[in-house]
Amino acid sequence: MSKSMVLSGPMSALRSRFGDREAIRRMAKAGFDAVDYTFNEMVSDDCVWNTPRWEEYGKELLTLARDQGVFFNQAHAPFLFDWDHEWLTPAFETNILPKIHQSFRCAALLGIPRIVVHPIHHIRYRGNQAMLWDWNQEYYHRILELGKECGVQIALENMWQTDPLRGCGDSDVFSTPTEFRDFLDSLRDPWACACVDVGHAGLAGEDPAELLRTLGGGRVKAVHIHDNGHRADDHTLPYLGKLDWNAITSALGEIGYAGDFTFEVTNYLTPFDDALADQALAFQVTVGRHLIQKVQAARRRKEGQ
Repeated sequence: MSKSMVLSGPMSALRSRFGDREAIRRMAKAGFDAVDYTFNEMVSDDCVWNTPRWEEYGKELLTLARDQGVFFNQAHAPFLFDWDHEWLTPAFETNILPKIHQSFRCAALLGIPRIVVHPIHHIRYRGNQAMLWDWNQEYYHRILELGKECGVQIALENMWQTDPLRGCGDSDVFSTPTEFRDFLDSLRDPWACACVDVGHAGLAGEDPAELLRTLGGGRVKAVHIHDNGHRADDHTLPYLGKLDWNAITSALGEIGYAGDFTFEVTNYLTPFDDALADQALAFQVTVGRHLIQKVQAARRRKEGQ
């Protein structure tokens, strides 16, 4: 891990306030190296990325980012579909899959090497593990072929569910370290990798550091960094929740993680007035640089053994 480990963050929270262009400018001004682009809005047919001018729009954003001294390092495929009524139906072929495929084309245009794609997990995990495994085998084999066509690597993400009886976080697809590792290995495809969401791990009752160590640096190519209180998917800034950041940064260093340090603190800015957005972003960068230093220190300790 070099001293130039990339710090990136999501622009989705800023987009809703200021739009894509202003979000890029503000992130660059705050000191981010890169931008994590989320294609969630592509679930809607009228999203610009689903229109004939998507290439023109992408080139405009790419030029703006370069002018501002940042780049697009990571992306997230759309996932807020009506999976209950569209998975395993013709609607999956006509609505969901084409939009996910289009997000890959858009990511490629922006120069993004890796895109996160959620697994199929819309039904209860407990009692359906085998079926969900089979469904996701079918799903990711198709997704991987589309990714290769566009030249983008597919990052699988660990998920969590709410237990309907206890009203708390529970296991879900890829939340168990061994299942995540074994599923990735079963794909036997270098175009597949892991995006470890440390917040999701905590909500599923798993130890994020153990998840990272079980997967190892060879599988983990991306991260979603955010905090929560183990009760809700807060997606807030590290140190504002209850995750153990000493343990997480140590694990990243010990496995020799060589990817980018990507925040997914999509709710962090919500309480702040627009006039405070720039200061809040600048502090986010300060926290990110601090955590990167801790990861690098752990890497040096490991290499010094």
